[in-house]
Amino acid sequence: MRARVPLDVDLEDRLLYGLTPIRLAYMVLAVLGALAVWSSGWLVAPVRGLLAAMVLLVGATLAWGRWRGRSADGWLTDCVLFGVSTRRLSWVSRAPTRETAEVEAS
Repeated sequence: MRARVPLDVDLEDRLLYGLTPIRLAYMVLAVLGALAVWSSGWLVAPVRGLLAAMVLLVGATLAWGRWRGRSADGWLTDCVLFGVSTRRLSWVSRAPTRETAEVEAS
């Protein structure tokens, strides 16, 4: 008896509107963040609306955004890792010069 392996085993599950669980979480967090910005009273309504819309736009981009077959959060992660891995911070200790010694002495 031959068994057939399903071809869609390695695909991610889609929960709602074609979103995987992590992308659905991005959207839920964006909606909650936009609601928090909108319901705060520290700015006038048009500015709060603009900020809330920007939070929703970022969340929608992370949830549904794709470019060249890759998700937006994958691009963001790779850009951050590239920026961190190509830069190096080092502590530079400078020997006291004559000017700094005069300033410290007075």
